[in-house]
Amino acid sequence: MLGAGGFKTVHPGWLSLTPLIKSGLGSIAGQPVAVKWPFRKVYLPPGSPLYKIGCFALADEILKLFKEANILYWSNSLLELTYAFIDRSIVSSAEPPPFNIPHICFVDAGLALSYSQHGSSCGGYLVEEFIEGGPDEFVKFIHNMDSNPLLDYDNYHYELALFFAFTQHVQYIKTSGLAFISDYQGKCLLVA
Repeated sequence: MLGAGGFKTVHPGWLSLTPLIKSGLGSIAGQPVAVKWPFRKVYLPPGSPLYKIGCFALADEILKLFKEANILYWSNSLLELTYAFIDRSIVSSAEPPPFNIPHICFVDAGLALSYSQHGSSCGGYLVEEFIEGGPDEFVKFIHNMDSNPLLDYDNYHYELALFFAFTQHVQYIKTSGLAFISDYQGKCLLVA
């Protein structure tokens, strides 16, 4: 296991599609991936901070995974909306901005469903592009409960965290307060 968050475990995996697709996730045989699986916390004893990882019923597991994949899909759309706003602003400006604009992307991801030899569903997983470097290079820029950067002013990635705060503002305004990306985390310019 690579790690566990509040409701998903992350495991190393390798993806080989047949046939391979032309680009992106699944375009390379044996492509390293992060395999995420939802879990529930079973506290030992009840009320204790200690817990073991418990399984969801298959139907609940699949629903949670579809929700997570849908969030990634919409996050990409919100990011595209933000860059379209930036591009329009630059075109309409008399001068280019006095700073570089980061170009970020989300990991490529998809759902994987496993089946028994008899054809019945056995489980589901969220399969994501693998972020090289391990936990030391993985940065949480903005927490989902606060719009301020988590990083200190003197941190190397602080300006990127400020850019993420800016994107949240644009997304909030452009969607009339309906949506914004709240939990920016990842490696340098690859965000999960």
